[in-house]
Amino acid sequence: MRPRVIIHSLILLTCTFVAALIFWFIQKPKPTQYPAAPTLLDTDNPYADLYIPAFKLTDADGNTVDQTILEGQYTLIDFFYTSCPLICPGMTAAMRQVQDATTDTKLKLLSISIDPQVDTPQVIKRYSQAHKADPDRWTFTTGDMEMITILLMGMNFDLGALNTDKGFRDISHPSTLILLGPDRHVISLYRYSDPDQIQELIKKAHELAG
Repeated sequence: MRPRVIIHSLILLTCTFVAALIFWFIQKPKPTQYPAAPTLLDTDNPYADLYIPAFKLTDADGNTVDQTILEGQYTLIDFFYTSCPLICPGMTAAMRQVQDATTDTKLKLLSISIDPQVDTPQVIKRYSQAHKADPDRWTFTTGDMEMITILLMGMNFDLGALNTDKGFRDISHPSTLILLGPDRHVISLYRYSDPDQIQELIKKAHELAG
């Protein structure tokens, strides 16, 4: 084969490859872009590095749920366990208060059990019903400890070991309510026991998810 023919063939093949590559790039599905999570203050968000990573959990009806239930919307999260006699009742009451005060918004709520040994789907379902959680807005979940640990790590939270010396299941865990943006990153943390912070949270929910 003549050198000129070989060169022309190589040029043709190169052009065909480049054209195919450009066509593929144009046609490639673009990832969903969510708006950046706004901050509570005009300064940089101090919680911007905290986020909920990808996960798979089980809800109160036994269905698998993953991180897609958070994407594209604002969500309030807490970590709890049903047998907790200390802070969890107060946290759940604060979540209920926010739920009832934001019925005219698109805010969602998610409660994640950190005691899957006890908190089966049936147990968390009874717990959610006892606290009058709206199943269309407030999801209760449980899962294996490895997955829960991964979630807590994404939030820079630690989980204490189970202690039964006090006569009840005592597990040290986060005691804040967590407001997430549509990209699963944290907007802010709120103390459940501080009425002013809960009112601030309700106001922010109306601003963002109203």
